[in-house]
Amino acid sequence: MKIFFNRYPRQEPYGGGNQFLKEMCALLQREGHEVVFHLNPGVDVIFLIDPRPGDIGYSVNHALAYKQQNPGVKIIHRVNECDKRKDTDFMDALLLKTMEVADEVVFISDWLQEYFLLQGASKKGHVVYNGCSRRDFYPVEDKTIGPKPKVVTHHWSDNWLKGFDVYTEIDKYLQQNDSFEFTYVGRYYKDYTPSATNIVEPLFGKALGDELRKHDIYLTASRWEPCGMHHIEGAACGLPVLYHPETGGIKELCKNHGEEFETLDELLKKIELVSSEYSHYTGLIDHNRINIDYCCSVYHDIIRGMTS
Repeated sequence: MKIFFNRYPRQEPYGGGNQFLKEMCALLQREGHEVVFHLNPGVDVIFLIDPRPGDIGYSVNHALAYKQQNPGVKIIHRVNECDKRKDTDFMDALLLKTMEVADEVVFISDWLQEYFLLQGASKKGHVVYNGCSRRDFYPVEDKTIGPKPKVVTHHWSDNWLKGFDVYTEIDKYLQQNDSFEFTYVGRYYKDYTPSATNIVEPLFGKALGDELRKHDIYLTASRWEPCGMHHIEGAACGLPVLYHPETGGIKELCKNHGEEFETLDELLKKIELVSSEYSHYTGLIDHNRINIDYCCSVYHDIIRGMTS
């Protein structure tokens, strides 16, 4: 099959969706399919990563025009966005429009599917959680935790809703206390300069995995994430995850190997709890479920099913 993607995979830090795109393209090529990034003649499947045109210029409108000229082409739409995530006011309507014209719709969490059903989506789709590469994200064998836990998070986006209310509160707490270390990997919120947080520039791939493995506990305070990738990469490196109750689809994976917190006091207690029962929490991580190979294989099955 010839399969078109309306985004081009980048070999740089560029968010979780790009990690999926890279691995999905690689799997399809290994399976003997032709992966293309232009709507030239002969495309069998249009894979919409995002309904907006993006850097290579193809939006859902281009997909519709191509389908009108080539009625046999199938459209699969991976839904991984919503207005609630970044407090925008245009994505929901655009995504709902794209769902209507897609032959198959895949949501990246149950939370996101329910969100769009409440917004008026006319049909349910598949739910396929994100995964990450075992080549880059893997645990340290027989890892133990020291008396001063090392907590880490990472984000490509510096949007406030990524959890910066919590991260800045942690920074202020650590200016007066020394009970744990906190590292932030990525682009920090531009209106606050932390002084007690270890800041690491954006990383990806093996370099990011190596950095995460230096730590003990993963923290995400992100709000209304459809699913996200950061907490999956943290867990794949063997770190239990602490997560906020307003985290959207993130908790669907994290609740098996982590703890929920809402206030700073609750966070401090959960760090103590996870530290005291560390091997219990690390043993709960289902590494097969968060493997990108499993994730992409499910998409491959969907593509084969829609074209058979």
